[in-house]
Amino acid sequence: MAFTSLTEKLKHAFAKLTRSGKLTEVEVKTAMREVKLALLEADVNFLVVKNFINKLTEKCVGAEVMESLTPGQHVIKLVHEDLTALLGKTNEKLTVSPKPPSIYMMVGLQGAGKTTFCGKFAHMLKGQGKRVLCIAADVYRPAAISQLKVVAKSAGVEVYDEGQGNPVKIAVNGIKHAGKNNFDTVIVDTAGRLHNKKNLMDELAKISRVINREIPDANVETLLVLDATMGQNAINQAREFKNVADITGIILTKLDSSSKGGIVISVRRELGIPIKFICVGEKIDDLDNFDGKEFVRALFDE
Repeated sequence: MAFTSLTEKLKHAFAKLTRSGKLTEVEVKTAMREVKLALLEADVNFLVVKNFINKLTEKCVGAEVMESLTPGQHVIKLVHEDLTALLGKTNEKLTVSPKPPSIYMMVGLQGAGKTTFCGKFAHMLKGQGKRVLCIAADVYRPAAISQLKVVAKSAGVEVYDEGQGNPVKIAVNGIKHAGKNNFDTVIVDTAGRLHNKKNLMDELAKISRVINREIPDANVETLLVLDATMGQNAINQAREFKNVADITGIILTKLDSSSKGGIVISVRRELGIPIKFICVGEKIDDLDNFDGKEFVRALFDE
């Protein structure tokens, strides 16, 4: 379990509620204060926590809860329901183009684990019966193309590359190559970017624009890969990417090494972009669809 610390703190906050029968308003507010501190320590954004706790407290001190035969359990149920609603109750599915190939463009900062994710993603899609082509459009980082070829080989899929060429042309040419050679799925590995480097961010926007111009029927999902250990910094980075690209989904990597996990809650609430996948290990099959309901269930150690 990646979020042991948060789980333990929530258990502690709820323990006092379940030990007593009738609850007072003071006891409920004390428990809510502990939930608030647990979320803040897990690196959930302050305003997200404040709004969440205020609305939750109002519900918890309502007549329906206070007059319940099991008020403590009722409060826990409300926390569970509200967290689930905050994250989304179901897994957000990938968009599949009605006319192949479906195109998934990976974007993110340097070091976020983007190329490694491409391999895991390709492996998963191939397992679903897709014919996958990875496109090496990262022409700046030394050995980026070689790394993509290594992870693609592990996944059992092919790579299209033109060496250190123009990333915009490589992306477009690769997609056209996929269409001519019966690949139904394309993964475009773009260069890792620094969100404060305007030329690189502009290039990202240009890749999207040219793909849509050159391939009118293209249906592009742009997936932003974020390092979960970055906490609130990852949220700031995501905002910058959102400003220049139509981000359709978030990928969270390195969740196995993050004991906090508050980014999961913050990114969904602050950006309004669905989390589609989480990476929980280094192996090629260490990739899970993100499900808000299951995430909350794990937090409550159910």
